[in-house]
Amino acid sequence: MKFSLIAVLVVALAIGSESASLVKRDASAELEKIAKYFQDLVDNLKNVEAPEMANKAKAYFEESRAQIQPMVEKLQEQLKPLSNIEDQIKPLAASVQAQVAPLSDLVQSQVDDMLKFVVEKTKSILPPK
Repeated sequence: MKFSLIAVLVVALAIGSESASLVKRDASAELEKIAKYFQDLVDNLKNVEAPEMANKAKAYFEESRAQIQPMVEKLQEQLKPLSNIEDQIKPLAASVQAQVAPLSDLVQSQVDDMLKFVVEKTKSILPPK
């Protein structure tokens, strides 16, 4: 897949860079150069064996894994204290809720009293039906 992408890119670059010069030069000579280049590319790709490529890819992944593994372990160690933070926050939240509950009840009763007062005054201002 990579080689086909590289080949397409090379074709696009070759066409782009050579298009202006093809007008001034002999087109068949330029086409022969391009054809020879791609033939050489195909020959080189045939020489590369698939197992060799697989071994190189595997070695690259192993090397990458070896570099990344210590970072992952360090990150996991740093995140361990955060895993039990929920256990620490639950009692705190319950305590805050217990302290705020009486205050919210008081505010609710005051709002109810104020609304009753507004309703009574409104009824006294409005004419009876």
